[in-house]
Amino acid sequence: MDVSYFGAHRHVPLRVALLLAAVAGSARIMQLRVTARKHRRTDHRAVKAEAKDSSKVLR
Repeated sequence: MDVSYFGAHRHVPLRVALLLAAVAGSARIMQLRVTARKHRRTDHRAVKAEAKDSSKVLR
């Protein structure tokens, strides 16, 4: 199977190409999960801080 990536051209067996694709896909999914977790935490802290500020106004 011929593979082209960023201008590099290689001939690799189909099994190797599928393995590399699976590894790269798994790494990308883990990267997205970490990013999503960071955003959820940031959003949660912002909502919590906003609720704390609004409770001070009501007092």
